[in-house]
Amino acid sequence: MAESSSDLVLVTDFDGTLYRGDAPIRHYAEQAARSLDSAVRAELLEGIEEFLEIGAKAGRLAEAIDGWEAVAVLGRRAGLATAELNGAFAATRELMLDAVRCPLEVPAGYAELITELRVAGVRVVLATNSPAAGLDGLLRRLELPPLLDAVVSGTGKPEGLHRLLREERGTGAARRLCVIGDHWRNDIEPGRELGTHSAYIDRFGRADGPADAIAPTVEGLLDSIRTWAASQDPTERN
Repeated sequence: MAESSSDLVLVTDFDGTLYRGDAPIRHYAEQAARSLDSAVRAELLEGIEEFLEIGAKAGRLAEAIDGWEAVAVLGRRAGLATAELNGAFAATRELMLDAVRCPLEVPAGYAELITELRVAGVRVVLATNSPAAGLDGLLRRLELPPLLDAVVSGTGKPEGLHRLLREERGTGAARRLCVIGDHWRNDIEPGRELGTHSAYIDRFGRADGPADAIAPTVEGLLDSIRTWAASQDPTERN
């Protein structure tokens, strides 16, 4: 929880926001499809490639918000059990610790903005639905710990993000908080309902809902977040 209810707080998503890269999605799909016969396996992998290229326009995956969900949707349709998908996810998280086998990118502009905001006194909280197991190692691999004031794993979005935002707000104004993420229902809607500033990465042009700023990449949201922070009255922080 923020030390002061008047602190500015940026609550950032992890997958697809604080880092990006499709290598984990492809590995997740490959791990999930290992037990399938060759024809079904090929169909699942082709479906993931289609989704990563055109997103929601891939009609058979219109309900999938991101690549992780796309793998789960296709996997369940192919008859995979939840335990099999969970095992594939765990194996993928382990692979993500290997910088050679799994290239990932922390957007430089976003990292620089976070550094700038923290110098100005903004509290930065990472909120992810990912479990704690293996998360610390991944954060270290991506050199993210110095950018973060707090890490909340297993958030249980969207409901868990509602609770987290209320805690971080305390008795202060909701607009002193900003949420950013690439999953509108999980990352953005809870903030919209509370009245926070919101920045939505809509990679595939889904337009799932409104936000104060919307762009296909995080780079298109940086000015909005910077303006949000600068527009808050610094005299109200103490």
